[in-house]
Amino acid sequence: MSKLAVSHKKSKIPVVEKEIWVENRLGLHARPAAQVALLAQKFDGDVILEKDGTRANARDLLALLALDCPQGTRLVLRATGPQAQEAAVALFSLFASKFGEK
Repeated sequence: MSKLAVSHKKSKIPVVEKEIWVENRLGLHARPAAQVALLAQKFDGDVILEKDGTRANARDLLALLALDCPQGTRLVLRATGPQAQEAAVALFSLFASKFGEK
């Protein structure tokens, strides 16, 4: 568990961490990244996506694109705050649906 998650547990701020995979054929390109950013903005708290140690704020479209996530990429989703669980479930579902792509 990361230091971030441990420090939040001590202060009773909800933390959710999930492993997600980029399964759509074209990867996390502009349209799905925009979907992620718009969805993350709906929740109170912080949502971070991490790839190989590089972190990106899920609300920041350019940061998401900079992660360079082709099909098959493993990401770690970390949501903190009062709506952490809801945010994690919603984003997990979005990735699982392959962003409406085939």
